[in-house]
Amino acid sequence: MRDLEVEARVRKLEQRAGRWRSLLAATPILLVSTVLAGRGFASPEAGIVPEIRTQRLIMLDHEGRKRVEISEDAPDLDIKRNARVAGLIIFDGNEQERGGMVTADDGSATVALDAPRGVGYRVSDRAGMKVGADGSALIGVLSNAGGFAARLVAQGAEGQLELSRVDAAEGGASTRVIHVEADSK
Repeated sequence: MRDLEVEARVRKLEQRAGRWRSLLAATPILLVSTVLAGRGFASPEAGIVPEIRTQRLIMLDHEGRKRVEISEDAPDLDIKRNARVAGLIIFDGNEQERGGMVTADDGSATVALDAPRGVGYRVSDRAGMKVGADGSALIGVLSNAGGFAARLVAQGAEGQLELSRVDAAEGGASTRVIHVEADSK
């Protein structure tokens, strides 16, 4: 019986000694942190910098997948575009491009949204807005069958609305254009 009491007391003393060791090890860190906080080095603003310069910024989700990229097209990029672009590209959970907002070397600016890869027509563009270098503007919606379903075009002092339907059976499309003066087919 006496041996059990002694073992319990020894175990309790060892636990207390362990706590004191941890406290002693943490004391210098606590002291340095307190001093630095008092001098302003550990303030919340310490992590804020007035400017960050980089050529590429990639945001990852909690599983490490690319969801947002802010960058410029690489000079050797093998994507068919009218001009190289720089801006913000968004990705879905499969790291497939789903749209973005960019400016292009040809002077245009575009906001676009894409369908998921493999849905509908082979080109994934589905909705977008573009302002050309000449100031003209276009808002377009593309169908899953390919081609514009609707376009709102502003060029110079004029605007027009174009509504289209792709006829899969005939392989053609019909378009109705609405102008301020008159409609046409």
